[in-house]
Amino acid sequence: MLKALTIAVAGILTAAAIKQLMDGLNAAKARVAARRPVDPRAVTRLRQDPRTGIYYPEA
Repeated sequence: MLKALTIAVAGILTAAAIKQLMDGLNAAKARVAARRPVDPRAVTRLRQDPRTGIYYPEA
């Protein structure tokens, strides 16, 4: 009986953790989608850091 109860509680906690993780991922996707430029033809201009060579968006 105790073993079944432990498994049931573990299942409920796992489902709650997965739901919270999925909600966080969906919120992150919504934030990323909101940052798209208004003009679909617009291109983000990049500048290169002379020290590292990595490209960054212009501010």
